[in-house]
Amino acid sequence: MALWTNVDGSAGKPKFLSDAEKALTFGMDTTEITAGSDNVTSVAVAVGGTRYAEVPSVTFSGGGGSGAAATATIAGRAVTAITVTNVGSGYTSAPTVTIQVPVLTIPTANINTTTNVITETAHGLALGDQVTYNHGGGTAATGLTNGVTYFVIASGLTADAFKVSATEGGTEVDITGTGNNAQFFTIVGATGATAVADLGFSSSGMTAAHAGWVLRTVGTGGRAGRVQTETLVAMGSMSSDASDDTVLPDA
Repeated sequence: MALWTNVDGSAGKPKFLSDAEKALTFGMDTTEITAGSDNVTSVAVAVGGTRYAEVPSVTFSGGGGSGAAATATIAGRAVTAITVTNVGSGYTSAPTVTIQVPVLTIPTANINTTTNVITETAHGLALGDQVTYNHGGGTAATGLTNGVTYFVIASGLTADAFKVSATEGGTEVDITGTGNNAQFFTIVGATGATAVADLGFSSSGMTAAHAGWVLRTVGTGGRAGRVQTETLVAMGSMSSDASDDTVLPDA
């Protein structure tokens, strides 16, 4: 966020606020002044990964707390953002974020035992790609072996379907059983995304100086960009502060 500076020589130029300055600007109730240090309030994507055809799961571990949850967003077959859906509680340090590696989930309905075609919308596979079958803890599809790597072949290959062979350019695997709904392929050579979690506002030892909101009146014309008045409004006069609860949780 930026406000206009009123320092002579810099008047009219945007001033980007530090966290400490934001604490003196935005509305907070008395609980929020010190709350949030044990909450996961944001997750930053460090590495987007490659070849994501499905939105991966996001999990948290360590940090001494529990309950944090988040969802991923993908674009261009990479993870582009992580949105926190539950901040959790009790974290004494930032937990480790684990993003599922790129997979192609193959429910039973997506295997045709007559044609040996495997259906997966926009799978992104190309001729010669290697995929490793995983039964997902259930019954394996008959003809496929858990942990074995197969090759995508030309026969049956479309944007939404493919067949596999035990050898590159070889004969298609004869699949006679559909397995289970948790089975999947991982893509050899694809890279998983990584991300870093951040705890709430006061985890760094920084707390707000007051519970309130600073209202600023900025000049126009010859005084454009210069702060003319500042008024501290008591938090009690505001009807709600819910819009900031992801960054500044109430507990």
